[in-house]
Amino acid sequence: MSTSSSDSEDGGFDGMFQEPEGYFPPPPEPTSVVFDRQPQWVTEGSPDKITVNLLGSHPLWGHHLWNAAKTFANYLDEQKDIICSKSVLELGAAGALPSLISACNGASRIVITDYPDHDLIENIRKNVETNFPAKLADESIAVTGFKWGSEIESISALAQSQEGTYDVLILCDLVFNHSEHTSLLRSVERLMAKPSLAEDGSKTSGGEAYVFFTHHRPWLADKDMAFIERAREELGLEVTRVVEEYTGAMFEDDPGDERVRGTVHGFRLAYPVL
Repeated sequence: MSTSSSDSEDGGFDGMFQEPEGYFPPPPEPTSVVFDRQPQWVTEGSPDKITVNLLGSHPLWGHHLWNAAKTFANYLDEQKDIICSKSVLELGAAGALPSLISACNGASRIVITDYPDHDLIENIRKNVETNFPAKLADESIAVTGFKWGSEIESISALAQSQEGTYDVLILCDLVFNHSEHTSLLRSVERLMAKPSLAEDGSKTSGGEAYVFFTHHRPWLADKDMAFIERAREELGLEVTRVVEEYTGAMFEDDPGDERVRGTVHGFRLAYPVL
């Protein structure tokens, strides 16, 4: 017995609702951005430009070079002592510009992390290879995936220190992700070096975390700032505002006060001196 088209599962409309070839636009192509360092901060033998490769698109927003990252990169260039001869861990790095600037300024060990997504991690590795291939080869820079708050021991092992902690933590444009504040704070608490008192009475200062961000949704600014308040109250960290700079909004057509959306805030978090 034959089956007519009207008796088939598609009711005889086979192909009618299929999008024609070329209906959907192709995904955005990867791009690269050249970050020009300020000439007065470039030391001899250090590159005056950093090339940042970016994915064409990504659901975790890793395809943007955020204003907070650019502002912090300039801050690190001006304040080189923050990372010179120090170990550095960047969380949620995206294009990893601050880590690359840390390499320019003499960081002894750099571990760059983002969510363990193949495209994100490979793009970070590409950025290191583009700008500092020797450092990737000699493993003074490591690139790896990291889900905040979990798998902390694997990140601790990469610190190459007895305590498994880092001198400087970098968090650029992460606090907008309010549901992840607890995981971020747990990561900071475990991975940032703590001050210590040696048997001979000598003191070592603890590490510091730099948290730079913009209120991309001005009506949620209080929730962004909750991360800073929790770091102070729950971890006992001292909080110092180090930057407040208008850079212009990342996304011109977004809702909310443009001045608020265009201002980068930078905070230093550190343990009290013993």
